[in-house]
Amino acid sequence: MKARFFRVDRSQHVYLTFITESYEGLCTVSTVDNAEGIVRIMAPPGREEELEGLLIALEKEIGMEEVAWPAC
Repeated sequence: MKARFFRVDRSQHVYLTFITESYEGLCTVSTVDNAEGIVRIMAPPGREEELEGLLIALEKEIGMEEVAWPAC
């Protein structure tokens, strides 16, 4: 699984988690820096393309943006 990192307004973290969990097994979402609003999103092999569609929709809907982040 390749990790991708996004900056998300902290007020949207619960919504992001709720939406991604509704797509059972699509990805995991973890907060890596609460102060900066950075979350790590990882998809299991074979689900990356499906996740990409959801991420594009969420970027527009809640204003999240992909960022470079040091490996944890």
